[in-house]
Amino acid sequence: MHLFVYGTLKSTANHQLGQLLRRHAELVGTGSIRARLYIIPDPADPTNAYPGAVPSGDPHDQVRGELYAITHDEDGLLAALDDFEHCAPGRPEPYEFVRRRVEVATDRGDLVKATSYLYTWDVSHARAVPGGDYQEDGSRVR
Repeated sequence: MHLFVYGTLKSTANHQLGQLLRRHAELVGTGSIRARLYIIPDPADPTNAYPGAVPSGDPHDQVRGELYAITHDEDGLLAALDDFEHCAPGRPEPYEFVRRRVEVATDRGDLVKATSYLYTWDVSHARAVPGGDYQEDGSRVR
């Protein structure tokens, strides 16, 4: 199974859950999905914000990220990531993020089906990220 990450789970974000991902998966490469990227203000902590990708029908909208192949303990890894993304069973609905299948256009020119966490809540108070590339340090994010 492939997983596409675009925010705090990227290797450049230095987040502890990203480190867990890399213990269970191998980096395949980089690429993009058709979506629009936002920086979401954290409703529980005004000093915090995090990225969220919202699917888009516009072919010019792209979110850049990393593509991983999960190599072992897929169920355990996805359970931990579901909890982190607040979409684990038992969490209140509607979920802020949902795990969905996406098509990743890799930088090598391949199209790969992958799973990714997409944002579902209102983005009217969020800041759009031109170019769709999250570059901030995610180590302090939730």
